[in-house]
Amino acid sequence: MLDGKVALITGAAQGIGFAISEAFAKNNADVVLTDYNPQVAEVAQKLNVKYQGNIIGLVMDVTDDDSIQKGLDKTMDKFGRLDYVVNNAGGGVLKPFAELTNEDFDSTVNLDLRGTFKCMRAEIQLFLKQGSGSIVNCGALGSVYCPGGFGAYNAAKNGVMGMTMAAAVDYADKTIRVNCIAPGLTKTLLNPEEFVNKMVPTVPMKRYETADEVAKLFVFVASEATFMTGQTILSDGGVSAGLK
Repeated sequence: MLDGKVALITGAAQGIGFAISEAFAKNNADVVLTDYNPQVAEVAQKLNVKYQGNIIGLVMDVTDDDSIQKGLDKTMDKFGRLDYVVNNAGGGVLKPFAELTNEDFDSTVNLDLRGTFKCMRAEIQLFLKQGSGSIVNCGALGSVYCPGGFGAYNAAKNGVMGMTMAAAVDYADKTIRVNCIAPGLTKTLLNPEEFVNKMVPTVPMKRYETADEVAKLFVFVASEATFMTGQTILSDGGVSAGLK
């Protein structure tokens, strides 16, 4: 149980980010849900009632330095500490490579890669002052196995994996761990059901991953894997091992 610990999750209003937030709440952590969507406050309140914990929602834009800093400052003002961060916010344009426009590429990289960089930088600065902390970034199976149409998204998520390693090495001796989890085929409201059903036959386990399943892994890596840093963990039903 994570009594007295504080976790902050970006992109938490729905999908995997919400599931991760709920998984932390189930383990008795205090949880800060952040999202650019103002509904995050309402979502957090519902979790707070369900788990009777200290759970709050903050509007935060991961592409904006001031917004990120305000979110971290409000967290520290409320709880006085921050133990775990999950940089989950992301998304992107999915098109065949030659059909991507400059705007498609730039917007995807700005959210997934640059946004994660901005968050990590501010979080690490906070953890250095605090003396410890754990970051888990959200990668993507598409970085190692690509069904097509993921050019911009894969470029960004590969960058996230690289930043994870770089930051992990830089701060391994400062009691700051940085890891990455790459979910496989996961059914969420953000993942079209038609696409999920189409891809299920390519998964050796012949099913999709639920958001609740992968959320447990985020909590474990953030809080329990205390000698792990710089790693990208694939949770993919065997896809990266081979096709069946």
